Amino acid sequence: MYDKLLLGVGVVLLGLLWVQFPAIPEMDAQDHIRYTSDESEVVLNSKARFLKPSKALSPRQVIKIQLHALQRNDISDSGIITVFNFSSPASRVSLGPLNHFRMMVRDPAYSPMLNFVSYKTGKLVTTDDTAYQLVLVRGANGEEAAYLFILAKQRKGMYKGCWMTVGVARQDASNRQSSLI
Repeated sequence: MYDKLLLGVGVVLLGLLWVQFPAIPEMDAQDHIRYTSDESEVVLNSKARFLKPSKALSPRQVIKIQLHALQRNDISDSGIITVFNFSSPASRVSLGPLNHFRMMVRDPAYSPMLNFVSYKTGKLVTTDDTAYQLVLVRGANGEEAAYLFILAKQRKGMYKGCWMTVGVARQDASNRQSSLI
């Protein structure tokens, strides 16, 4: 009797999971993105919400992917999930699980990044294994906020050779204008 009850609960849960997460993602033309790497002839075609780190992506492309994802964040937080996917393994330790990261992005310091209207980027500064770029976003309410994206090329693990975000720091208004080019 107990086994049959567990089997029934398992089947119901599997059915709910199957409905919630279909096996094949829907292909919506507006979410379909094409990125060509600067360093190689590799072309990545993917739906924005399923993009993950790749050795073929340059730091500029990684930042662009994350900005595009945040700009088009939806009710299922696919944009936030994409940004979390590009967080370095070391950052994920300090950020905590995805649900904690979702709350952090909604904090007043970072909430202007969600569904913003437009953005401007400053000069990308790249050293051997690190990259920095200042980004100014304009929210739907007209508010502008500046953020410094800090990326690092991973040296080991499953993401070895991939550019991933180490941090995103909000900048105060007094420093912003001199840093944007």
